Amino acid sequence: MKKNFSKKEIRKLIYALRKKHSLELLNKWSKEICRKIAELSVYKKSTYIAFYFAKAGEVDLKILIGRAFLEGKKIFLPKTHLQERILTFHQIFSFSDLIPGSFNILEPPYQNPEIDIKKLELIFVPGVAFDMKKGRIGYGGGFYDKVLAKTKAFKIGVAFSFQIFDTLPLEPHDQKLDLIITEKEIINGRY
Repeated sequence: MKKNFSKKEIRKLIYALRKKHSLELLNKWSKEICRKIAELSVYKKSTYIAFYFAKAGEVDLKILIGRAFLEGKKIFLPKTHLQERILTFHQIFSFSDLIPGSFNILEPPYQNPEIDIKKLELIFVPGVAFDMKKGRIGYGGGFYDKVLAKTKAFKIGVAFSFQIFDTLPLEPHDQKLDLIITEKEIINGRY
């Protein structure tokens, strides 16, 4: 995609593109992305994994989470703390654990065990836009950038191909990823 957009313009563009695609098509692409992830050696060998629960227009990882339960992996989802502007990651044992949280996204309750993010082996990262240099623009709150700066987990950005730019206008606090997966490609697919 073109470069030289501001972050605000990029977000507006991607939100509009999300609405242009049918839910059926986005679900089909999400399944393809989950299939690709399940084949990665870094996924196969990881036990402590942070997923996210998709909001409208994001890559949906529910199929992969369901598979991870069956494979005996430890599954953690983010809990948003708006006041502190941070995420904590709590283990879930089934989808029935989830409750509506901030931004009306399903998340684990406080009572579920929290993991120190330094113990995570793999983290899946949502975002608005990504680039060919493994850069990412989120929703503007910096929640994931704070986590990514502190964890040693392998960081996989998941996106639809229309979210990929050649280069994004990143700032020093914007954290890079180790890999980005779309329905069409794996960016920096050495793993």
